Amino acid sequence: MIDKNRSRQMVVLSLGAGVQSSAMAVMSAKGDLPPVDCAIFADTGYEPKGIYLYLDYLKSILPYPVYVISKGNIKQDMLNAKDTNKFVVAPFFNQHSITGKKGMIRRQCTSEYKIIPIRKKIRELCNISYGKHFPKDKYVEQWIGISTDEIQRMKPARDKYILNRHPLIEAKMNRQDCLNYMKKENILLPEKSACICCPFRDDKGWLDMKKNNPEEFTDAVEFDKNIRLINKDPDMKNYTHRSCKPLDEVDFDKKDNQLDMFNNECEGMCGV
Repeated sequence: MIDKNRSRQMVVLSLGAGVQSSAMAVMSAKGDLPPVDCAIFADTGYEPKGIYLYLDYLKSILPYPVYVISKGNIKQDMLNAKDTNKFVVAPFFNQHSITGKKGMIRRQCTSEYKIIPIRKKIRELCNISYGKHFPKDKYVEQWIGISTDEIQRMKPARDKYILNRHPLIEAKMNRQDCLNYMKKENILLPEKSACICCPFRDDKGWLDMKKNNPEEFTDAVEFDKNIRLINKDPDMKNYTHRSCKPLDEVDFDKKDNQLDMFNNECEGMCGV
């Protein structure tokens, strides 16, 4: 909670260029939500082409600044992890080649490539240099694009000077409501925002990529092969798909009641 005696320094919209955050951005621009000072898009360097095109579209119609920031290229950073002796940041599935035991790498990508870069940009916009404390009498309101059908993703900000706000929850809007709003306002519809390599992509998403974006799927297949042995344990093999099979060998049409893992894991910073 933010102390009532503290004054709000600015309102920042965390933009993923997916359905919810884009609807929220447009609603603010059209006066259906309060105004924001700016939006911030954290670029992992490995977003689908459609997301970059949609981001350009949003920048052309929004009346406030849209800052694009980046920690680096997550694809290259992960492929170089073994050589640089760094941890793999994405939550890849893995399987021990001898015991067959399956597991999952701890997720750090959202924090390192989304949350931390956005936090740094917020401090820059507030003229708070690195190593300096944020004024105790001020705070920043950060809008997160979580809708009512994803309410379990709501979490407080990790920094005491940031207040996470969820305008779509306040407006009692779900994802379909966001789509309906954009259709009514004649706004182009976005796709789901996620890195090409994201292990939280469900089979429906992988199948759509395979059919409609074959170049990106080929990229993902090659990436999946290259991460197989990026591990400190040579007997533990990594996979992008939860089946622990090579991506190009997975039957994405198989019906097995798969959960949408975006809702379970991504803290409202990815997939929106």
